[in-house]
Amino acid sequence: MSYRFHVHRTKPAYRLVTADGAGFPDGADPEDWRFTLARQRADTAPDVARLVDETGYCLFKIGLRFDEIA
Repeated sequence: MSYRFHVHRTKPAYRLVTADGAGFPDGADPEDWRFTLARQRADTAPDVARLVDETGYCLFKIGLRFDEIA
């Protein structure tokens, strides 16, 4: 299985990962996301792969600050 990585067009700190061949999750507009790369399972972080397998996607933010954790 491979995974598709996307970056948000106006908020580039946000990343979305989906399974190859899957559609975008409910609530995500494909026009808001730019495809960046595809990775095989072996090249994908285990937590990311697990979330995609369980929920259909993984959404995360690069550069999260400690004060954003509530």
